[in-house]
Amino acid sequence: MTHPCVAEQLSAYGDRLLGLIPAERIRLVDFPRPDAALIAGYQALPDLTSTVADILDTYGFDTAIPASTLAPLDPGQRLVGPAVTIRHVPARSNSGFTLAQGTPPPQLGGRDQITLCLAGDVMVIEAHGIRDASNFGGLMAVAMKEAGLAGLVTDGCVRDVANMRAMGLSVWAGGITPRTGKHRIELAEFNGPVDIAGVQIRPGDLLLGDADGLIVVPQHVAAEVLARAQAAAGLEQHLLAALSSGASARETAGILPPEKW
Repeated sequence: MTHPCVAEQLSAYGDRLLGLIPAERIRLVDFPRPDAALIAGYQALPDLTSTVADILDTYGFDTAIPASTLAPLDPGQRLVGPAVTIRHVPARSNSGFTLAQGTPPPQLGGRDQITLCLAGDVMVIEAHGIRDASNFGGLMAVAMKEAGLAGLVTDGCVRDVANMRAMGLSVWAGGITPRTGKHRIELAEFNGPVDIAGVQIRPGDLLLGDADGLIVVPQHVAAEVLARAQAAAGLEQHLLAALSSGASARETAGILPPEKW
């Protein structure tokens, strides 16, 4: 059953939505996003994920997803943006049967997923256990890029990766496959909590990504964490300058205690 608030918010989209996501599977439409200044502050951090991971430890949040678990398509790509969350599950009917019968495939959400996002969002797709088909491909990648989304994170598989690399789309994925998810995968929930590599992600949480992996910053601490990350980055730059100028061990210890290196 669709919550009345969600139904009202969906009605505002009018004919922009194609009915590709059953309304009862949509948990949220509108939710708070970080402001542009906060996003820009994170983007300016020199060592993005490692600096923030250290600070989140002090808050009790262990939200690191290593690049060895979800690899970036391009080691040089970076990512900062709020999460829009999607949960995929294997289709209930065998793909061969639905193809043979000519029945409509289960809905993967298609372009409606993009329509329900804002520019700068990160699409996060949970696909536990699905490794034989793609959760995201080339046409969706083009639509995502044109809509100005920041990127994609999925523990499932993607395809058409050469095109994604060529267009500069930031993607972290659990695998790559040529096999389509059509007839094999369906969208179970939109904008509910998801689990990516053992890390809970909620709509609006901030996703950070670089060559080391991904970090999830819970939205309610994002501003505090940024302020502390900026201070830590400034201290590290001071230390690096001292090391480059030949400072002694005692001098560098005065800048940053050795146990914090």
